[in-house]
Amino acid sequence: MTPPREIVLSCLRGYADRGVFRGFGASEGRRGNLECRFLWHAPEPHRLRFEPGRSELVFVDLLPGVPYPSDMDRELRRFLAGRSSDDLPAHRRIDPAKVSCRCRNRGGTVSIEVRCLDGDYEYAAGKAVKLVNEIFLNFLAGPYDDYMIEHFGAPEE
Repeated sequence: MTPPREIVLSCLRGYADRGVFRGFGASEGRRGNLECRFLWHAPEPHRLRFEPGRSELVFVDLLPGVPYPSDMDRELRRFLAGRSSDDLPAHRRIDPAKVSCRCRNRGGTVSIEVRCLDGDYEYAAGKAVKLVNEIFLNFLAGPYDDYMIEHFGAPEE
């Protein structure tokens, strides 16, 4: 049986091999965690940590400058909760029997946490990546253009 760490690493490397991520690197962190860094939606590398003991993938400090409490923080939490809605197409929907997702706001910096509930680590890793992609393309784009300009250097046009 393939260890969960290897399943997650293989899934993430697949995104890098297809050119979704640039500059992908992985190493072993504390307590056997998988620590990954790659360029994707921001000029600075994203950090993704897989904690096998918790069956959790964490996009660490993904969104800076999101005060708690704030309208943006509340809307992000609603957006995450809505990812399990039957109104979404199956390829965009998160099965709540397989994966739970939440955001954690510490000092105005948001991390996204995706926990595998049923041992399907390939599903969990893929949904974690797709969730973050949706955050940048469907949640932030438009209503939070000023935020994207300020924190991620998005063009002002």
